[in-house]
Amino acid sequence: MRIAVVENEEKQAKSLKKLIETVALRKEWECRVDLFFNGVDFLTDYTEEYDAVFLDIEMPLMDGMETAERLRKKDENVAIVFVTNMAQYAIKGYRVGALDFLVKPVDEFDVTLEMEKIFRISARLATNSVWVNAAGALRKVVVNEIRYVETINHNVILHLKNEEISYRGTLKDIESKLDEGLFARPDNCYLVNMYYIRCVEGNDVRLTSGEILHISRPRKKAFLEKLNEYINRG
Repeated sequence: MRIAVVENEEKQAKSLKKLIETVALRKEWECRVDLFFNGVDFLTDYTEEYDAVFLDIEMPLMDGMETAERLRKKDENVAIVFVTNMAQYAIKGYRVGALDFLVKPVDEFDVTLEMEKIFRISARLATNSVWVNAAGALRKVVVNEIRYVETINHNVILHLKNEEISYRGTLKDIESKLDEGLFARPDNCYLVNMYYIRCVEGNDVRLTSGEILHISRPRKKAFLEKLNEYINRG
């Protein structure tokens, strides 16, 4: 795993880095930790290479919340763990799809819990793929890049991170190929990757990309139950 720590206090940044490395060593995980002392430096030339970011909220130049909002425009997948003295920021954090909050002072037990979540998410997203026949060619599609699947007039549309793939087929067929613990149906026309869900508001599912999908009344209860299972599983 590759982890970023964004913390303006050098002593606290190095302490958190050491805690992460200690947990990784004890768990026998390969892990690299990079330090950044402000959000501006972190976001400059950012590339999608991190599994998680431990992000301080109270920082000069650009606070952690603004850093997270800008980060989400660059990377929908990276896990964000806020580290703060002020627990009241927690509600705002879920607007950017924060994985969790740690309240200072952070100890090894706290970091262990977060690292275990991050490891499970990374492992789950790392390897799965499916094959589809689109435009007369077989295409290998990495499952973690599928934000959601849509069906229109007997066509299946895979909405990926950087493109859309359309082919003749049924939602039922592609659903059978995907991890039922990762995908759920909010509506008869959609199959959504729960990893990309930012929030549920009324009868709408808002994705980290900003897209909004409708939740039908007949499917709402089952959909929310499945989402709750996914969240509790970490």
